[in-house]
Amino acid sequence: MNTKTDNRLWIQILLISVLLVSFGLLVYAYFSQYDTFNSENLQSFVDGFGPWSLAVYVAIYLIGSPIPMLSTVFSAAGGLIFGPVAGPFIVILTATISSLIPFMLARSLGREWVEARLQGKNLEDVYKQSEGGKGFTFILLMRLVPVIPWEIQNYIAGLTKISVVTFLLATILGILPLSTSLVLLGASAREPGSWQFYAAIGLTVVVMLIPILIMAIRRRRNRETQ
Repeated sequence: MNTKTDNRLWIQILLISVLLVSFGLLVYAYFSQYDTFNSENLQSFVDGFGPWSLAVYVAIYLIGSPIPMLSTVFSAAGGLIFGPVAGPFIVILTATISSLIPFMLARSLGREWVEARLQGKNLEDVYKQSEGGKGFTFILLMRLVPVIPWEIQNYIAGLTKISVVTFLLATILGILPLSTSLVLLGASAREPGSWQFYAAIGLTVVVMLIPILIMAIRRRRNRETQ
């Protein structure tokens, strides 16, 4: 094993250890106060930190973001905690920052490390889609049409030649529709029978149907060009 491989292994071990320890401490702190995990308890847990509540929420989001599906829960919780006005800004910025962590990890640990965690899938075609000036569109469509899980998207993007600025801008625009609808859904959860609640559900459904529509259009165009 060469020095470069050794360094990558130690970086990987260190980062995973920090993640597990931090997540373990948060879980212990939470369940030492509450018996169940739900939006109300999460709000009370975060609010209990007073002026540090925003920092705690961001930390929880960052630590939990590598875990599948948790980012969706945290986005909705952001609406419940911070409301429909400040919530979208906080959640979108936090999600964007969280995506930058695996993006930079992939660039430091390399392609072999990432592909080893994708169960041997060949991503050559995915990489080709980001070549040249197509990087922004590649990231934007990957966010809007989440065929690949959010966590994996960030690692894949880190292996491309896309600049950090392009990655961040495309990510913000790409996650804007679904993140906003989830935040509004979380904010309206305080009044489940209100028109805002049903409107938020309708908006979320519409936003989730957008990727299906985009995929259908792309498939049709591909058939026509063949």
